[in-house]
Amino acid sequence: MNETEFLQKAIDNARNFQNFPDVLMAVSLHPEWLTMIPEDRKWAILHQIILSGNVNHLDQLLALQKSNKNFRLLTNTRDNYTILAITALRTDTPDMKNRIQQLIKLDEMLNYAKDCEWDKCYEIIKENPSFVNEKPPYRRYYLIHHMACANAIEQFERFKEIKNCIFNLNLRADRKKINIIAREEKQPKFADYIEKSYPSLLDKDDSTFNDLYKASEEAKKRTDTINAVMEQKNIVKDLDNDLMGEPIKMKNRAEVMLHMNEIRTQQENELKNKSNQASKTEKDIDPEMLIDNLTCPLTLTVFIDPVIAADGFTYERSAITTWLKNNDRSPMTNQKLPNKDLNPNTVIKQIINALNLKS
Repeated sequence: MNETEFLQKAIDNARNFQNFPDVLMAVSLHPEWLTMIPEDRKWAILHQIILSGNVNHLDQLLALQKSNKNFRLLTNTRDNYTILAITALRTDTPDMKNRIQQLIKLDEMLNYAKDCEWDKCYEIIKENPSFVNEKPPYRRYYLIHHMACANAIEQFERFKEIKNCIFNLNLRADRKKINIIAREEKQPKFADYIEKSYPSLLDKDDSTFNDLYKASEEAKKRTDTINAVMEQKNIVKDLDNDLMGEPIKMKNRAEVMLHMNEIRTQQENELKNKSNQASKTEKDIDPEMLIDNLTCPLTLTVFIDPVIAADGFTYERSAITTWLKNNDRSPMTNQKLPNKDLNPNTVIKQIINALNLKS
């Protein structure tokens, strides 16, 4: 199955509300496909999933965009439906409409914060105080981190005066505390301010976080192995054929390299033939996005036992289990989890197994 067929099949499955594991597989390998609309289509996978009304499926796909800098939630269909307009096509999926409205508002707030438009940001927080400690799955920073990057000490004090607006100063980005982020962004005044005003934050026992972040030796070894494999050219396209074509078979290294050389010429020709398509990205797949989706956001190592939590993110089972012992909110969005169920991510397991066969 070539790349075009793979994408078309994923869109068809999303359109028919079926075979979600195949859709998840496609977007796990190609995060940018979530919003890509081929020339002969009107809707992307994102639009079809929103129409399905399945919020859990949406969150799983959005979690795969956390390293996709080009992702934009507000992507219209070719026939000019907005994502909010799609939710209005059905009256029996209020949860999806509420989720989309929440994501749009959070995006708006964080965009204002990024641009230091604090008055507009202030009005949103005034109306939705809980947003002060929440973010969409595909965002890196919470509001407090944008304030740290802008040295917005006065604004921080101002926002604290909003009723029910209580900053959670334990929120982290890339596992880093607020003061560390401030210093990395060359804002030592904000870091000094936080360290002086909230010394207990820095003195707090971080043993729980250390347990979360601790990776097993097996995970470290697997990470090194797969990083080496991912350096091979066109490895993502090779995976398309392995995972969406015939069942994976054991291959020795010589067979793998021969197979990769054979498909490389074919796929490079296909790429040239499709270069004039509006839906085609200008550059090849970024393997870093794939690696990111195979890596636990807590341990920062490739998964051994990947499980999907209620926030749509995939975690190493041991790490998220430790987190859930004392928390009922997502470690990635700080939004309240509807439940603490953990389900094996068989799609990620398949991808990792396929990559291991190539080592």
